[in-house]
Amino acid sequence: MKKVLVSDYDKTFYLNDEDIERNKIAVEKFRKKGNIFVIATGRSYYDIQKKIKEYKINYDYLIINHGASILNEKDEIIYNIPIKNETISKIRNDLEKYIPNMKVSLENDTYRTPTNKYFCCKEKLSRLDFNSKDLTKINIKLDSEETTNNINNMINDKYSDTINCYKVSKDIIEIISKEIDKSKAIKLLADYYNLDNKFIYTIGDGYSDVEMMKNFNGYAMKESVEELKKVAKKEYESVSELINEIM
Repeated sequence: MKKVLVSDYDKTFYLNDEDIERNKIAVEKFRKKGNIFVIATGRSYYDIQKKIKEYKINYDYLIINHGASILNEKDEIIYNIPIKNETISKIRNDLEKYIPNMKVSLENDTYRTPTNKYFCCKEKLSRLDFNSKDLTKINIKLDSEETTNNINNMINDKYSDTINCYKVSKDIIEIISKEIDKSKAIKLLADYYNLDNKFIYTIGDGYSDVEMMKNFNGYAMKESVEELKKVAKKEYESVSELINEIM
């Protein structure tokens, strides 16, 4: 039976340049045995592709925007779950009310200034504004951790029936549809390709990784959020350590 490894990217598959090289070598050995490697990231297609090209990472499937879109090895979209348009409109109104001077972020924006900024994603597109329909993710950068916590709590409390809102850093939150997350995206892949859940292994470090830890063979990086450590089977210093064990 084929084994499947699903790895988050930031602070998981990538810790530093030395570690990612070890991980790439381990992944190639894993794939040569007929196994499947999946990157599951909160990043948009544009942002993760920059890293994939920079580090020459090979993969079988790509899950982006915390699960909202799934792509095959040819980067063709095989599943896409947008946020409901009426929900986007309501969230936009709330953000404009609670966040002053919010501006759309450009593709070359490095987020180095403490200004309230946002961008939206749709399928493989990034850095869209709220005028686009069928958005898959909203990324919001705020000017303080206190504001980030307040906005994150407000959105989760008000829209918990239709969206998932994740705090991905001390000053950034990201919003996707409640209908999808990384775990549900993995389940879609498993059902479509008749993969056995018993042989699906996941590893990550953040809040959007919690559900895939619970529903599959879940492992955490040493530097993970506490919520993730509570549900993980074991902690690792490097993804390569997990790959070597499950092979």
